[in-house]
Amino acid sequence: MKDYKVLPLRENVHRLKDLVSLSTSSVAPAFSIAASYGVIAYYLGFYSIMAIMIVLPVYLSASIIFRKFNRLYPNAGASYHWGNKIVSKKYGSFQAWIITLAYFFSIPPIVIPAGEYTAILLYNLRIINYSTFSSNHTVFIIGSIWIMITLIASVLGAKPTARLTEIFLFIELFIIILFIFIALYYMPNHVVNNISFKWFIDFGNIIKSPYKYMLAFPVIATIMDGWEIDSYASEESFNKKKWPGTTGIAGLIIVFIIYIITLSLMEMETPINLLSNSVDPLAIWAEYIIPEYSFIMDIAVIASTASSLWLTTYILSRAWYAMSRDKLFPDIFGYTHKKYESPWSNLIIIAVATESINAVMLFIPSIENFFAELLSISGIFLMLEFAVDAFTGIYLYRGNKSVNYRHFYFFISLFAFAGFITMILSGLITDKLFIFLFIMLLMPSFLLIYRMSKNIKIKSLT
Repeated sequence: MKDYKVLPLRENVHRLKDLVSLSTSSVAPAFSIAASYGVIAYYLGFYSIMAIMIVLPVYLSASIIFRKFNRLYPNAGASYHWGNKIVSKKYGSFQAWIITLAYFFSIPPIVIPAGEYTAILLYNLRIINYSTFSSNHTVFIIGSIWIMITLIASVLGAKPTARLTEIFLFIELFIIILFIFIALYYMPNHVVNNISFKWFIDFGNIIKSPYKYMLAFPVIATIMDGWEIDSYASEESFNKKKWPGTTGIAGLIIVFIIYIITLSLMEMETPINLLSNSVDPLAIWAEYIIPEYSFIMDIAVIASTASSLWLTTYILSRAWYAMSRDKLFPDIFGYTHKKYESPWSNLIIIAVATESINAVMLFIPSIENFFAELLSISGIFLMLEFAVDAFTGIYLYRGNKSVNYRHFYFFISLFAFAGFITMILSGLITDKLFIFLFIMLLMPSFLLIYRMSKNIKIKSLT
């Protein structure tokens, strides 16, 4: 293994527009709406928009914390590195496991939809017949192709990944904006539900049905994350202490605007019972406003889904690389390609693991439900990652007088921590299985803490 080394990543790759594209595309607005809005609408109906608006300030606070941390300590490990640097190495080891769970469990739920949405498009274009379209083998093969595309693009390095992302983001946003204009053009004749101020602000509904919001929060978490990718790309960026973090805030705000406009139009022009729990609410909306060309929306969803797949992989690969470089993870998680300067070995590990789960989910029905439950708590671990970051902020800003505006950042960190912990607890208490899985999945973090303790002792002895 002497030929394999943990070498530095390629520097000065991502420019400002690249980071904005990465942060926007990683949130994946079209895929998020298509994959998750049906569940949110099932719980909250017209009040889904208000729930997203309520959650936004918490995520915006987290993005402000990320921006400040990037100025202090830009690093490919981002959240893991900040906990390691600011609090303690043991604390950073715990955070390393949280990040691993959050992003690893976020990848497989993207692959099967990628296969399904692509199969739907091929069927609508009459390229494949119904029996082929409805086969699990078709979904598996197409999903496997997307995994391979992700692996190749990722191994080729940060620059090809950014360029491919920009192309797919342009396609996604162009189609979404096109359908927004079409929806507005046909608005007088297509209104099914008159827009109401209560869709956006009605706190009485929260008091009336708090349990529904508790159920929806973990799902909303999965459509609000991804903007933080620019922090994990910081070592490969120009202006490491200026752009990362700022572009994350931009990505979050851009996607939020898309959500508010698109969801408002969807709820106005589509019966809410059809959107509720739909496997693809965007497709239903598109069929209502312009049925003969509704298949074009499938292209936007596919572009969004594919980008989300390789960008979530990008985040996890950079985090694992940083952990390996710090000797927390084995060296194989940090081996860097000599030519492309990408962490090729952990990218292969991610691809193989994702492909294995893809096969299990599609071909072994006896444990499919268990895996579905296991992967469904990814939103809880994503929120836990941000909660731990907020606690890191509280720890740093509580008494550090050298940080400018520390009282502001302390308040922001406290607000974010309280918000995320509230949503995490809300999500956990809705399902006893969630509580069991949450506790069991956290157990391996103690092994990482023990490993880091041994590293610290060895260094002290030498």
